[in-house]
Amino acid sequence: MADRNTWGLILITTAILLIVAAQPVLADPASEQQLQALAGQGDANAQWMLGQALLTGNLGTIDEAEAVRWLQLAADQGHALAQRDLGMLYEQGQGVTQDTLEAFFWYSLASRQDSGRARVRRDLLAAMLTPDQRDALAARLKGWRPSR
Repeated sequence: MADRNTWGLILITTAILLIVAAQPVLADPASEQQLQALAGQGDANAQWMLGQALLTGNLGTIDEAEAVRWLQLAADQGHALAQRDLGMLYEQGQGVTQDTLEAFFWYSLASRQDSGRARVRRDLLAAMLTPDQRDALAARLKGWRPSR
């Protein structure tokens, strides 16, 4: 059985590890530049990653408007995670004007690609829609095509 000093050392080590793990992960400048270059070239996954990093501050700053721009570009290409994330942003009004119809639209697109979380949120929002809103969204979804 460990003595008090050993337990104290274990507790201190654990606390240090937890503090270090809780710090935001900042990309090194070269990685950040590469991510921005790929996103700028139209890589949907890089656009989604850049949007996420700007939402969470993992690049050192939070910029919701710029995050939405990158997520929109990725979502327009059919990136399921970006579509789900846009749905969340519209549902919560984070970085955009809160809009249940837009949230439902983006969640619906993401759920087509088997996003369980998007499907749950879409189904919850569906109960808030009028029949006319459902019809309009169904037509919009039917006509939607990825940009690439």
